[in-house]
Amino acid sequence: LKEKWLESPPTETNVLDYVCKFRERLFSACQAAQDNLANSQSKMKARYDKKTVLRSFAPGDKVLVLLPLSGSCLQARFSGPYVVDRKLNDTGYVIKTPDRRKKLRVCHVNMLKRYVTQDDSTAVSPTTPVSVCASASYLLSEDGLTDKNGCVPMARLGNSAVLKDLDSFLAHLSQPQRADIVALIEANLLIFSDHPSQTSVLAHDIILQNEKPIKQHAYRVNPVKRRLMQQEVDYLIEHGLAESSTSAWSSPCVLVPKPDGTFRFCTDYRKVNAVTKPDCFPLPRMEDCIDRVGPAKFVTKLDLLKGYWQVPMTPRASEIASFVTPDHFLQYRVMPFGLRNAPATFQRLMQKVLTGMEHCEAYLDDVVIYSTTWSEHLKTLSEVFLRFRDASLTINLAKCDFGKATITYLGKHVGQGHVRPIAAKIQAIIDFPAPQTRRELRRFLGMCGFYRGFCKNFSEVVSPLTDLLSPSRSFVWSSSCQTAFESAKALLCSAPVLAAPNFE
Repeated sequence: LKEKWLESPPTETNVLDYVCKFRERLFSACQAAQDNLANSQSKMKARYDKKTVLRSFAPGDKVLVLLPLSGSCLQARFSGPYVVDRKLNDTGYVIKTPDRRKKLRVCHVNMLKRYVTQDDSTAVSPTTPVSVCASASYLLSEDGLTDKNGCVPMARLGNSAVLKDLDSFLAHLSQPQRADIVALIEANLLIFSDHPSQTSVLAHDIILQNEKPIKQHAYRVNPVKRRLMQQEVDYLIEHGLAESSTSAWSSPCVLVPKPDGTFRFCTDYRKVNAVTKPDCFPLPRMEDCIDRVGPAKFVTKLDLLKGYWQVPMTPRASEIASFVTPDHFLQYRVMPFGLRNAPATFQRLMQKVLTGMEHCEAYLDDVVIYSTTWSEHLKTLSEVFLRFRDASLTINLAKCDFGKATITYLGKHVGQGHVRPIAAKIQAIIDFPAPQTRRELRRFLGMCGFYRGFCKNFSEVVSPLTDLLSPSRSFVWSSSCQTAFESAKALLCSAPVLAAPNFE
């Protein structure tokens, strides 16, 4: 009762004040909602545009247009090709569609795809014979295999062909030096066969984490590559490198182009490699090999003939490495390309064969002998030939360099106390266009990064480009990126030369 008496009388609410305050609250809430919506939309657009690429078309360009299907307005497909009539703005184009009801129509750039015609001038007749090996860069068309000039590639010379004309092959040497090398080669003809031998030093084995067999089907290939595969398979069977298989394992085969224009017959062992226990045998650091070779005055580079195929397989590994082509199901008797532990096995082989030798380096199948005097060079080379003969290894003469002052080794020119980048690689970097995507930017930085040792403060120069690779940033090619792009090229254009360290 006391509380009732002491209670203050309720204040009357003014209707007009209530309505005004309510409208103010509604206006504030609406403004906050619009601000949040604009912020969310800008974030969503930035996230969506991270991987977008600026596309533009010029009048006269041929394009494919996403148009509704006849009789079904809810379905669409790319039709054409049609011709661009004119550009309205950054995203709008007028397209000529003469076979449609509307002869001209405005299309958004997202509805357009560039139409690229195939150049028929590089094609050859389907009946033209194709060599397995090519010595020039190639173009693979639907009809055949040609080089950049439209010529059928020529086969690489075998060891027997090189042995018949050793004088011209060694023309860079003086007459006494040439006689020394010829005598050394003729005394070790067993290691210069036309076909790869099989070493007795070790055999490659595959140890699995999961014993469940993996079966895959052959990849579909065009008729040209199918003929090349058939020739490679015939070569494998004829020389005892592969045999028919009844294994529960099977992996498909591919043809991988090599830098010299030839094809390497490989098997796609990705699924087998995923269940293979790794071999941790280390490869030597390329920089260390180059540093040791650099000060030499005489350098010989040896290349093994199909080096991996000179390593036999264990019976268990042979079954696991079974492969399938469109026409055959075989298993390797020798170590193929593509296995997870193949590099480690081959490096172990080379180190066992060349262990204890000075002035000799081996990085996989690239073996270099280097020295400062000719007599020492001949002595080391003779010892290497002897060890190769004892290990039943075969050398590929066509890819060897004997007694040169400088050679190309592991992507660099080395010798005479200097290390230089390869001019063709530098030219490829100089000709590289401004990247339009992150993928192209990674390619450019990877190409430049291989020669970063020749560039002073390389990381600082390309920092705007490396920052652009961050997934948290949108790909916008700014002026600072263009400056860094041109500066990186300028560093490599200055003909950089490094002095090879002398450890003696």
